[in-house]
Amino acid sequence: MIWGQVFRVTFRVALGVVLSMVVLSVCVPPGIAEARDQPEPVQSKSVGNANEIQKLDQAAAILYRDVMDGNIEKARADVGEVSRWFSTGQVQAALSVEAIHALSGSILEVQQATQSVQASPDEWVKAAANLRLATDVLAHPRQPLWQQYYKILKEDVSGLNTQFAKGNMKGFAAGAAVLEDHYETIRTAALIDGKTSEVVRTDSWISYVKGLGDRQNVDASAIRGALEQGNPTLNALFGREKDATALAPFIPRESERRAELAIGMVVLLALTYVGYRKYRTGFFG
Repeated sequence: MIWGQVFRVTFRVALGVVLSMVVLSVCVPPGIAEARDQPEPVQSKSVGNANEIQKLDQAAAILYRDVMDGNIEKARADVGEVSRWFSTGQVQAALSVEAIHALSGSILEVQQATQSVQASPDEWVKAAANLRLATDVLAHPRQPLWQQYYKILKEDVSGLNTQFAKGNMKGFAAGAAVLEDHYETIRTAALIDGKTSEVVRTDSWISYVKGLGDRQNVDASAIRGALEQGNPTLNALFGREKDATALAPFIPRESERRAELAIGMVVLLALTYVGYRKYRTGFFG
């Protein structure tokens, strides 16, 4: 008898919560959700800012070309030119704090790579490409070059699926390293482009996949579950898929199930307690 009334009260409370959420979702003005999911591109606030950003982008392009040509002495001088344009007040004023941090880190990586006697040509090219894509976002926010890596990363994921299907874990580990290398090339550009949440998710997913490739006797279901998250993760990063799960952090499937169960139990207990308190209040006056 008592528990029957408690259940009815709990049901009413739960129904009220659901209806409130529906009303709130309906009352949100059009365009608000899209504005949250699509941060404003980094753009200049004046013609002067635009000119300075163009100069910065041109300097980074020259640096990249000299590195590709193997002209490291010239590239070292180019780094100084990039730093000079980056440090101008006009460029700094056009960037967010996060963009300044990401771009300064990219410039430092190029400087270290070109100055190190132990750095390989591949490291020079990777660092220069990272910077080139980063400055391009500032100069061409509507059609940034880093978006062209979508197909490359998708092919990397396809290769991982192929190696897993063959049972070739050495090939899988090598493919995961290639995927990480390609991703690191565009990571700074994605951050500057406002893809902070997506970058965090992609970081977690790639780290998990690499960890699986480095293990021995790993559970096949764990790899299969991780690979299933590959395309959704990349779609979210490149803005090719807009859905409610796009911005969710990557969680290994086993942990996700435990988290869902725990959250469900907490909500159920909370609603039951509220219903019981309402019942007691009504019963005892």
